[in-house]
Amino acid sequence: QNILALNITREWLEKHIQQVQTGLSSIEKKVGEEVEKVREARVKAEALDAKRAEGRTAMPRPREKGPVFWRASIAVMVSSVVGLFSVAAFNQPPAVQASTGCRVDGNVPAHVVLLIDQSDPFRPNDLGWVQALADEEARALPKYGRLTVMTPSADNPYTPNVLFSACSPGSAAGANPLFQNPRMIEQAWQSKLMKPLLATLEAAMEDKVAPSSPLSEALYAIADRADFRKDAGARRLVVISDLMQHSEAYSFYKTGADYDTYLASRLAETVPRLEEVDVVARVVPRQIYDLPLAEVKAFWRAYFTDAGAKYGSVN
Repeated sequence: QNILALNITREWLEKHIQQVQTGLSSIEKKVGEEVEKVREARVKAEALDAKRAEGRTAMPRPREKGPVFWRASIAVMVSSVVGLFSVAAFNQPPAVQASTGCRVDGNVPAHVVLLIDQSDPFRPNDLGWVQALADEEARALPKYGRLTVMTPSADNPYTPNVLFSACSPGSAAGANPLFQNPRMIEQAWQSKLMKPLLATLEAAMEDKVAPSSPLSEALYAIADRADFRKDAGARRLVVISDLMQHSEAYSFYKTGADYDTYLASRLAETVPRLEEVDVVARVVPRQIYDLPLAEVKAFWRAYFTDAGAKYGSVN
């Protein structure tokens, strides 16, 4: 019986050992399969990395810039610097006279002369329109253009009085914002040109009444000025007067405003040369004119036509 029990026990053990061995084999197989999967995945990953690395290696290197490129770049930079210096040099203001603001080299792009006749007193309200007229003329001047205020001289008919003469420093409207400050330009224009100009006009119109009015003589002297000749740039003459010529050589009060009579006088021997000069007559309003105004205007139109001027009466 004991032997039988031992045999039964041995059989049971062998059976379970076989089952355990079968289970271990199955587990080993599974483990092998999983290991193989991991190995394949790693091989694929390594192959992919190798391809990527190979692709990066195969990418073309950027071409290095050659000497031609650098020479061209340097040339462009040098040209830019030279251009900036050229613009700055072009905008460099020329030397000017401290007293007048006019160019030292004598280059005057334009010259406007205001001839104010003081033979009869001005009314208080005349100052306003005369100053407004002067402001308009001054603003129309180009930079370094000259503006001169003169009055006929009873003592020296061919030497009119020069009350003011200065050049425009330029208005804010013409300022270059890249190199100039428009506000500072306007301040300089007001202080250097307009304030002294308006003060001069006020003083001139409050002055004593002149005993005579040698208008033609003053016009001849103005046309003979070195800074008012043909080579002096654009020229403009503004006559502020009642236009009554009155001097020893010729007087409207004696002969009337008759142009033929004037041509027969010795004054006609001194005809001003006013070719290409713009002449404007601003007739001072009077309550009573000594001669018909139409005749006076006709005389001066013929006078300035013969002088070669471009004449136009403002009023």
